[in-house]
Amino acid sequence: MEISKIKNRFHIYTGYREGSIIKNELHAGEAYEVEDAEKPYYIVKMWTFPREVFYLSANRNGDGNFTLFAKKVGEDAKPTFRRPVGFAFVSSDLKKYLEIQFTFPRQRVFMSLFPDKITTDSLFSITGGVV
Repeated sequence: MEISKIKNRFHIYTGYREGSIIKNELHAGEAYEVEDAEKPYYIVKMWTFPREVFYLSANRNGDGNFTLFAKKVGEDAKPTFRRPVGFAFVSSDLKKYLEIQFTFPRQRVFMSLFPDKITTDSLFSITGGVV
């Protein structure tokens, strides 16, 4: 993946939801929006799993929900995703975050819907920050 194809970076947090706010918010990873793809998707990097890459893609039915995958095959412009490992949605009372639910471990994280500046940091490097 060329870094030039990355459009935006979004922070991911852990914590627990109480109504319309997140309590005990801790930074846990980042998601990167990929441009120049037939269907937009996000690359998700969690600090707990520095060598693992996840892919967040909107569901085909256009219901506003997403599926989290562990594998991408094909070209970056027209990828196919495999191995679903979770799902995501925008809650009716928590409008600033996309809730991402991993199926194993049963962990819920929250992705900010407001992009941040792109930086080439160790988290997005090929080694995922692991030397």
